[in-house]
Amino acid sequence: MLFRSLALSVALAGGAAVASAELLKIPMTKIPDEEHHAHLLSSFDPSVLDTVHSSSSSSSSSAAAAAASAVAATSRRRRIRGGGGEENTVLHDLQNAQYWGSIDVGTPAQKFQVVFDTGSSDLWIPAGECRLESSNCALKSTFDKSASSTYAEVRPGSKSEFSIMYGSGPVSGTYGVDDVTLADDYTSAGQTFALAEHTDGLGRLYDAAKFDGILGLAFPSLSRNPGVNTLIPNLKEQGVLERAMFAFYLGDEEDGELAVGGYDESKIVGDVTWVDLLTPSYWLVKMDGVRFGSAVISADSAGIMDTGTSLIYAPQYQASAMADQLNAQYVAQVGLYLINCKVDVPDLEFTVGGKSVIVPGEDLVIKDDSGTYCFLAVSVMRFDDAEVEDVDAELDGELDEDVVEGVKRSVGARGGAGPFPPEYDGNVWLMGDSFLRQFYSIYDYENQAFGLADLRAKDE
Repeated sequence: MLFRSLALSVALAGGAAVASAELLKIPMTKIPDEEHHAHLLSSFDPSVLDTVHSSSSSSSSSAAAAAASAVAATSRRRRIRGGGGEENTVLHDLQNAQYWGSIDVGTPAQKFQVVFDTGSSDLWIPAGECRLESSNCALKSTFDKSASSTYAEVRPGSKSEFSIMYGSGPVSGTYGVDDVTLADDYTSAGQTFALAEHTDGLGRLYDAAKFDGILGLAFPSLSRNPGVNTLIPNLKEQGVLERAMFAFYLGDEEDGELAVGGYDESKIVGDVTWVDLLTPSYWLVKMDGVRFGSAVISADSAGIMDTGTSLIYAPQYQASAMADQLNAQYVAQVGLYLINCKVDVPDLEFTVGGKSVIVPGEDLVIKDDSGTYCFLAVSVMRFDDAEVEDVDAELDGELDEDVVEGVKRSVGARGGAGPFPPEYDGNVWLMGDSFLRQFYSIYDYENQAFGLADLRAKDE
């Protein structure tokens, strides 16, 4: 490990100039927080609540017990995320995405708005058939393969059917091959991607979402099409990039930026803190500690860095410990903890690679449009066999047997091969944008490392 760390430091220090010389910067649009919060709470009906929001009469123990019961019964789809291959993966809610940008596919280029998602590995965009097959696809840009001179079907014998399960439901279609271009500049020739024909599983919120599809940036091992390289490693293999690296700046009050081929040194101050990945599947790192105010929530856990969701998801017992402090009530309808709007929510502090990252308490509160109801922006993520039973009931009759089996593998059932080291089984957090916007995040495929750097002040 020491040799690996030394080699990593030398490689990164020597490559900074190369990275900046060929750095591609892709602007990302951010949904304003108020609009995004309204989106998250669109299904909220206050009539389902008891009086916990207006008083603290409910004891923390009863609130935690109610939350645990509700989570186990009804909220699986809102807290765990899916990806694929033959590995256990975590389902996440696509509707939580807050940042997106554009890519071009085909010749001549057809433009699509996509979520750049470090929590999954597949690229999919809506197919032309999506408007016919799915009720929520009418307003989406769709790919016309007959209009692209570079489009090709997948090779005979290759996997042709695509399916993936997100927290809100399944997406399915077929695979195709074409050129994919970032920012009119960097082209991955012959990139395999998915054409989504069925998106009804994402619900009506996908219809209103401002993006068309997903560009997964996790490792190829998580892909629903094992053996197919993902976009940025492909750009490196084709000689378009010298380094398979990318980085995110997620603006707090403004839009964000994705850098490809390295990282933008003008965005940071001080040194980069580099952390080895626990396993090259998700961008999964060891977290040395988690504190909620003065309370130690965890001394040793792991975190998935996930730009595809805005929230933070904690293991159930750690989320319950936070809820206890706030006398919170779990509302399964929205998959969030209801808190008293008058309560001062403490800061949430994570230690990663010896570096402290603080999510201010004010960033952990989601208010409804009226300002009457407040929710904690930390929800629950679990990995146990009960999840598989939920999936059995939920998917019965919806998908074919192969897809159902793939989804059952993807919900983190114990005993299967998975992307998490055994010592972190059931002790993994999903770290969304509310965490990642506190610093500049860097993702290095080749060295299998994650970097954190302090953001430069806007007036510097």
